[in-house]
Amino acid sequence: MRRKMLIIVPVIILLLVSGGLSLYFYNETEKVNNFLIGDKYTALYEQVSKQEDINELLERVSNEKKYTFKDAYVEVNPYKISPLSGIIIFNTNKSEEVKVYINEIFVTTMESANKHIIPIYGLRENFDNKIKLVMNDEEMVYSMKTEDSKIEFPLTVNTRSELLNNEELYFTVASFSTYLTGWDSLGNLRFYLTVDNRMDVEWLDNGHFLIGTSQGQFAENFIAFVEMDYLGKIYNYYVPSNGYSFEFQNLTNNTLMLAGGKNPVYLEEQVIYTINKSDGKTIDLLNLSEVILSIDPEFDKTYLGQKAIRNSFYYNEATDELLVSFRGLDAILSFNFHGKTLNWIYTDPNNELFLRDVWKSYLVKSKTGIYPMGQHSVIFTNDGNIGIFNNGYNRLHGFENGGNDLVSYYKDNYSSVDIFKIVKNEATLVWRYDANKTMFSHQYGSVRETNLGYLLNFGYNLKDEYRNDENGSLSKAEATQENIYSRIIEVDKNKNILFDATCEEGKYRAFKHNIYSEKSENVKVDALNIYENLKKDETRESTYKEEKIVDASEWIYSCDFTKNTFATNYEITKFDDMKFLFVNKTGKIYAFNYKDRDNEVLNKIFNVNLPNGEYALYINLNGNIYKTNKVYKF
Repeated sequence: MRRKMLIIVPVIILLLVSGGLSLYFYNETEKVNNFLIGDKYTALYEQVSKQEDINELLERVSNEKKYTFKDAYVEVNPYKISPLSGIIIFNTNKSEEVKVYINEIFVTTMESANKHIIPIYGLRENFDNKIKLVMNDEEMVYSMKTEDSKIEFPLTVNTRSELLNNEELYFTVASFSTYLTGWDSLGNLRFYLTVDNRMDVEWLDNGHFLIGTSQGQFAENFIAFVEMDYLGKIYNYYVPSNGYSFEFQNLTNNTLMLAGGKNPVYLEEQVIYTINKSDGKTIDLLNLSEVILSIDPEFDKTYLGQKAIRNSFYYNEATDELLVSFRGLDAILSFNFHGKTLNWIYTDPNNELFLRDVWKSYLVKSKTGIYPMGQHSVIFTNDGNIGIFNNGYNRLHGFENGGNDLVSYYKDNYSSVDIFKIVKNEATLVWRYDANKTMFSHQYGSVRETNLGYLLNFGYNLKDEYRNDENGSLSKAEATQENIYSRIIEVDKNKNILFDATCEEGKYRAFKHNIYSEKSENVKVDALNIYENLKKDETRESTYKEEKIVDASEWIYSCDFTKNTFATNYEITKFDDMKFLFVNKTGKIYAFNYKDRDNEVLNKIFNVNLPNGEYALYINLNGNIYKTNKVYKF
């Protein structure tokens, strides 16, 4: 009996211990699993992440032999953000060219291929569009029915010349409600995006275009931009090292030039830099603030950051001359980009920012006494002159800086497009269009050269009745669309009006472009490159026990997170300390210090790169732990 007990007791103890351990590990596993309960999201920017599934679907469709010229796959708005577009997919036994007609108008010839993935652009809204495909002696007509856009602010055409090609569209960028739109010369909407992409648009030779995303927005500064086509398909998603704001320019040698800051979004120092299109990596950078301070160390630094409102640039690759518009300074500056030097400054000679003797040799004198005033959209014209949209009021002393806010004070102000020839620091006005001094666009505006002349965007005009309202103010006009309108005019070099349209919405810029080339490539539906070049942020590894997240409270505020941005309706203050805790399925935590106490930057831009997997997001706010009930896939 004693011998049996000596055997049984240890076995019982072992069973109790192992059972206890099993129960412990079961409870611990359940506890960890409970951490990952919640709605699931991708840490990638949503506009980009949604395209991955669509690409996969369309790639599968394109490989199915059942779709033929006579029985093709047809879909309207395949990428869900461009409602006046569509796609037609089919296969042929041998390589064939296909001619494309939309509503009886020939638009393009598709490249010869066996696998045909044909993009259809420029459809009419609320219309049963007929797409005719012609291949050898065969022809097939497909239907693409579109819905009413319900766009709040249509474009109304007042004048249209017979010289215009109706397939060249007038594109507008607005940030109030309609985003990027494209209109034909008859005023028909032919393209629009339903997502908030904005600022500059740069067209590429491959039929795609560049446009900024609104991701990480602070003022007019963002962290990313995309290369997309009119389907809304994204080919390249760029998160460059120094952010993006207002402008970019396509250069030779596979490079892009763009504007940003020494740090993305929060522009304490303004920079212009070039990146490689193939990987998004920075090639060269010009710090505009450093150049100015090297000449004048006493320069007011508040006008070197966000307050400068560096709203456009234009680069001449042949001469290495870079024009930069500083709206906040009422000045155009010319730099040598690679030489990192300043050539000249075109500003009113009484501008107090440039009164010190060190600036005398740089200042450009005007023969006519006309100088930049709150200007936008600086360009080099084809004949080497310099064009600006001259808003026509002193921005340095405007209502934004404590100046007079009443619109009645500006009753004699007007906006114009001015083209100058600058030689040896002397400016001669060679061309001006001021619409008989009838429009005052104090906020937006742009000028672009076209094959017929110039496209002028008086983008934010005060209505006449509002200018006569003794209680009217510029600040109120900027707050809503009620008292302004935009006017888009194309003129020839002799100022004859070719196109004139109005819209009851402010327009940041206007462009003119043909959405089809004579010959087009099939859509590469599997292409989606992500080029992230923000500096990587460090994380600290710990466990759920160390961070004591078991009894976390509910985060009752909104929580919108990507691997680069965070937004919430909790009002973060400079006195807050905030950390993100990313918990994986093993209970391991990666802690990211989002904000230290007394840090003035309340909405940080970051780059959190975690090992592939799913992570529950917890927030440590001032030592208190909160669960967001959101799980993010990295």
